[in-house]
Amino acid sequence: MRDVLGREEIDRHILEWYRLSNGEAIDQSDPFFRFVASWVAFNAFYSSRMYDEVGDWNQVMAYAGEPEVVDFHLERLNSDREYAQAVEVLREKGVYDTSRRDRRQIRDVRNFKQVASCLYQVRCNLFHGGKTPGNVRDRRLVSAAHTITSRLIEGALNIRSEQGGGGQPATRPESKCPS
Repeated sequence: MRDVLGREEIDRHILEWYRLSNGEAIDQSDPFFRFVASWVAFNAFYSSRMYDEVGDWNQVMAYAGEPEVVDFHLERLNSDREYAQAVEVLREKGVYDTSRRDRRQIRDVRNFKQVASCLYQVRCNLFHGGKTPGNVRDRRLVSAAHTITSRLIEGALNIRSEQGGGGQPATRPESKCPS
């Protein structure tokens, strides 16, 4: 089977991530670092709640269909400009799925399953070498995915950061969020 990305491009991606893992240019404000950290937290959260589902994809989709999660998503779209902008970044061109050779699309930003599908694809692309810190579009997608997953975690744990999860002290929100 032929790789979607050329061997040299994949090797460049591997080298960038290898250097990052060895402490070269690690910046905790980097959106890639932040997204990986937020995805690990998000993964632990949804898998602990959706344990009856088998596999990450099924767990993410089950979580995305929970009524309180959908309500939280709709509330964030209306009240949190950064969250709404992050969803829009994912919606603009969708997220390419290298295994299906197709794009995951958000046709309706209110449909959280479509948003979650794109989030999961960003995660898959990143974890399987299809995203690199040097690519501007990849940085935008990963940063948007970080914003969304951070808000979901904040809502699930009933906390809110002063600046959207940027390492600020957490405070209690005024409204109940999904759990």
